[in-house]
Amino acid sequence: MKISVIGLGKLGLCTAACIASKGHSVVGVDNSEPVVNALKKRLCPIRENGLEDLLEKSFKCMTFTMDVHEAILGTDVTLIIVPTPSGPSGAFVNDRVTAVLETAAPALAQKKDFHVVDVVSTVMPGSSQREFIPLLEEAARKKCGVDFGFIYNPEFIALGSVIRDFLNPDLVLIGASDEKSGETVRNLYESFVDSAPEFAVMTLINAEITKLALNCYVTMKITYANELARLCEAVEGADVDVVTGALGADTRVGRRCLKGGLGFAGPCFPRDNAAFQKFAADAGVELFLSPQVVRSNDSIVDYLFSVAARRVEKGATIALLGFAYKPGTHITECSQSLALMNRFLEAGYRIAAHDPMAEVEIPSRHGDAATVYGTPEEAVAAASAVLLLTPWPEYSAMDWEKLCKERPIYFFDCWRIAKNIPLGNAKARYWALG
Repeated sequence: MKISVIGLGKLGLCTAACIASKGHSVVGVDNSEPVVNALKKRLCPIRENGLEDLLEKSFKCMTFTMDVHEAILGTDVTLIIVPTPSGPSGAFVNDRVTAVLETAAPALAQKKDFHVVDVVSTVMPGSSQREFIPLLEEAARKKCGVDFGFIYNPEFIALGSVIRDFLNPDLVLIGASDEKSGETVRNLYESFVDSAPEFAVMTLINAEITKLALNCYVTMKITYANELARLCEAVEGADVDVVTGALGADTRVGRRCLKGGLGFAGPCFPRDNAAFQKFAADAGVELFLSPQVVRSNDSIVDYLFSVAARRVEKGATIALLGFAYKPGTHITECSQSLALMNRFLEAGYRIAAHDPMAEVEIPSRHGDAATVYGTPEEAVAAASAVLLLTPWPEYSAMDWEKLCKERPIYFFDCWRIAKNIPLGNAKARYWALG
């Protein structure tokens, strides 16, 4: 097939490269001239695991442009993958999607062949039928489902593993305006995925609700494990990993996302919960579970701060290891580590910070009280207490026994990853969440 991908951010460029790697002709479109120019020079402008190598294999099937009109005229299916930021109410803002559709409409009007417009960006339920399709029908003077097709086809990927997740999905969710468009997008996915996913082809509104509902369900599972961790911590002899290991063996539960720890963060889960609650409120439905999931998740920072503050005197230096919201990415959006750093600095502590990938930004008003170190060992050496916040493999593999012998130090291990702490050494005071 001939595919155009509008929006070459983390998901868009990975999507374009994955599809091209399977032999499809792909036109990548972006409104950033530096991004397009870099790609024309066969340079990778984005940090994502495996993307640079994948692009090297895929460039022969890819072209790049800033011209949406040209891209649509030369392709059969257009994927729109642009940001939909959260507004003050928690609802997603569709401005960038509608801007693309307005630009695309003249090309759609000019085409004689049936063209499928596929919005991949996460949007509020109802957006397709109330906003996107009427816009295209009016501007292009064509009928959806007859002259062109419309698809809502959100992805379920995680930063740091976008390519693997995209090529090996458990579920391909397709909201379709008509049977022909749904079949076209299903055939496209079947041509490039490496797994045997469940294809869920449904109406547009059902797909829009499913996207939010699935992500909110995952955060509920994460939060349940986090609350189990706090409970086990309060009971002598209890171990959250033993408990969740047994729970996950039951197929009604499953092991994925059932790891007690620091909670959920990142660019998707927090805002998807906010959007889901706004959608419910607009529909006149009072949700009880979803708000409590967010409340529980938000409480983790306060809890960890109180645990550490009871044991480490004010003015002490605390090493915070890990600022990315999860291993494998440099993204720190909504990271609990950033919130903890601010709490400690406001309370009069000093911070020694480290992350293998993320750039740690120190608040300007606390610049003198915090230092970013190039290695975790340097950060630990400068501190009298350590919080292991992101479960990077580098932290698990550190020689904690050697570090513990040098001086008294307190370890707060939020993911139970430090395997060689010498517990018999009085200098090492070890606390493990759960």
